[in-house]
Formats: sequence, structure tokens, C-alpha cells
Amino acid sequence: MRILFSLVAVLLLAPVAGAQSLGEALQDCPGLVVSSDSASQQIHLQMTDDPTKMSVLWAKTGRSMNQIVEYQWGSEALEANAESYCYGNHNMAFHMATMTGLPLGEEIEYRVGTQNSQMSDWYSFTTIDPTETHFEWIAIADHGDSSEAMDVTEAIIADEKAQMVTVSGDIAYADGEQSAWDSWFQFQQESMTHIPWVTAVGNHENEPGYEFAPYEHRFDSDQQIESETFWYSRDVPGVHMVFMSTEHDYSVGSTQYSWIEQDLSSVNRDVTPFVIVYGHKPMYSSNSYHGSEVELRNALEELYVAQGVDLVIAGHDHFYERTWPVSAETVMDTGKDNLFSRGQGPIHLVIGIAGRSAYEELDEPQPEWSAFRENNSYGWTRLVYDGNDAQLSLTHYRIDGTIGDQFTITESVWDDDSGDSNILGLNGIDSFLTMIVLLGAVIRKR
Repeated sequence: MRILFSLVAVLLLAPVAGAQSLGEALQDCPGLVVSSDSASQQIHLQMTDDPTKMSVLWAKTGRSMNQIVEYQWGSEALEANAESYCYGNHNMAFHMATMTGLPLGEEIEYRVGTQNSQMSDWYSFTTIDPTETHFEWIAIADHGDSSEAMDVTEAIIADEKAQMVTVSGDIAYADGEQSAWDSWFQFQQESMTHIPWVTAVGNHENEPGYEFAPYEHRFDSDQQIESETFWYSRDVPGVHMVFMSTEHDYSVGSTQYSWIEQDLSSVNRDVTPFVIVYGHKPMYSSNSYHGSEVELRNALEELYVAQGVDLVIAGHDHFYERTWPVSAETVMDTGKDNLFSRGQGPIHLVIGIAGRSAYEELDEPQPEWSAFRENNSYGWTRLVYDGNDAQLSLTHYRIDGTIGDQFTITESVWDDDSGDSNILGLNGIDSFLTMIVLLGAVIRKR
């Protein structure tokens, strides 16, 4: 009787796996149980590389068939079928569908669930129009589910202007306990149903017993189920964003390095004048717990400098730090009143302050390349692109609402009142000398 019940269960579960074979369903999802249709949960938007498309993922307990997304705007009412899949010894079936043909800059209503049966509430989001001259978003890293992390989440939910959240790795800290992912997504759902959260993978996404499978099944960058691309890019108004993996091979000649090199070389700076790279481990960090990832810096810094990357946003060390524009530990520019001209060298941020216990011990003395740091606060970073003023502004907020740090990168070259620039903090050094310094830094690195 037990064998017969198991066989029946496998047959009933077959639709859940979608593209999976019967054997794969049995092997991959032994924890999935047979049950009646359940409510959709963990609903979250996933940004694609096409602004007229938006994917949505959700989960259900037990057997689920005929999953769809219904979406509408104006007089248009459409639906799309979902692909269903599962992983490991976990009692969740996951579903992904993609809404297509969406108008830019307009509000879209949608709901997900079982066709002709149990559907979710209606949610809404506004598509991102790449031609807009104003765009705001929030960046975090090292989140989890602590009380401080929940404070950060509440601030994100309350923010009515942010159109996206980026996460530089170490997302839920499940570390093999899959229910932690379920709880994390449920708490973020109020935000994630309205704006996409776009992620880079961190070391805590490489889970014992699962490796990267939970991350691959719960996030999407390529619109392919059970196949996650760990490095990809997205364009938003004024900004080209690269999401790379510090957890996979990035050495010169590797697949990832070649992709990053090609991607950065293809950026149209007339369309997206600013370039940001997101990754988990930092090239520059004066925190004593982990510190600078020198191997990462040796592999990729020269490429980032040569391609004019403006910002590199990392986590891993649980504190906040901003560098000056830097190359090979050489300060390229100290700006003026926290205003910097782009193109002098990347500014590196460590923003591992979204909820995990703070790493308070810092390297002393503070390195010359370190412009600002604090080691006992939690919070998030807010970024604003203003195309009218051709600038990108960043503000580090603490969870008590106070501001820890602010700076602006401008697309145009600026001069002080005397007509001299302030490259390297010295008056009278012009852009030609700046190029010499850049070249010298690269030569020394080689």
C-alpha cells in the first residue's frame, strides 16, 4: 500500500515539475507533498533585459497545476502560462511567468495563481522607461532577518519613490534551512510585488547541501527555469548596471571575465553615461574582518578603470565605507564638497549594513584611499539619477533616519572658482596629468 501511494503521489506531482521528467521530479523534490490547491506566496517581480517584459515568480505548497499570471492596463487584458519546478527536499513548488508587450512608464496590474481557481490579490507595478531623465532606487547588501534587517525592509516598503532595489549578495542567510528563504520572501513581498529586486550572488547563497540551487530557483536573470546566469547586466535611465559574481571564476580569460569585458565595451555612454558594477566581495575595504579582496582587485580593477566604471558596490564586510576615486590604491581625485567628475576612477562602496551583526574592528591608520567609513550603523544607500543635471547622487541612510554620507558624481567636467581642477586634491593639475597618473597606476599594477 505504501509503494502504491508513493507511485500515485509521483504521478500527481508530475505537472508541478513542468519541464522536469517524472524521474527528475522524484529525485529533485522528495519533500514535495500532495495537497489541494494552496494560496500563492512569496510573489516577487524579476526585471528582464527588455523593459517591455517583466517576470513574476511565486511559490505554493504541494501540488499545483495550470499556473498563470493575468495582467492588464487600459483596455488590455492578457494572461501568460507559468513554468513550474521544484528543488531538493523542500515542500514548495515554484512558478515563473513573463508578462510581455508592456507599455513603458505605465502602471500594470497583475495577479497570479491557478487558472479558473485560486488567484492572488491584484498587485501593480510601473514599467521602467529607459528614456526617463529621473530614476531612484535603493541598494543594500548582507540583509537576513534580524530586527535591524526588518527595519531596513520597512524603510524600503515605506519608500514611494524607489523604482528598484539592488542587493550585493548575502540575501536571506538561509545557510541550508530553506524555510528561512520562505520567510524572507514573505516579508519582502509587500515591496517585491511592486518593484523588482535585482541581485548579485554572495557567499551565503552557496548553501551547504544545496550549493546555489535555492538561489537559482528563487531568482531569475535569464527567463530560464532552473538555470541562473550569475553575471548579467541591466539598463535603467542614465545607468548601465553590471551584476557579477565574486563566488565564481573571474580571473583573466575566464568565461565571466570575458563576458564582463565584452559587456563594458559595448556600453553606449550617450544613452547610459554612468556605469555601476555590483558584486559581493569588495576590492577595497579597511574592515579588519575580511578586508580588501586583493585577488578580485588584481583580476578586474584594470578593466574597470579602462572602461570608466563609476561605482563598484559591494558588501561582505558589515560596515559602510566609501573610497575616493581610486586605481591601484592611488587616489585619483578628492573632488570638491563631495562632488566628483566621472571618469577619474571608480568609487568603491561597501554597504554590508542591511541587517547582519556589525564588524566593528577597522584597520588603522585609515588608508589614504578611504574617504569615509563607519562601523556601528545599519541602513541602506539611496541612489538618484538626474538627467537634467547630468549627475548621480548617493546618500547613505542609517535606520534611525539620519544621514551618514552623501556624494554626487557629475557627468560633466567641473572647475573650481579659480578655474583650476582639484585632481588628487592639488590645484592646477589638469586632465592631461590625470591621464598620466592613471596610466602610471596601471603600469605599476602590471
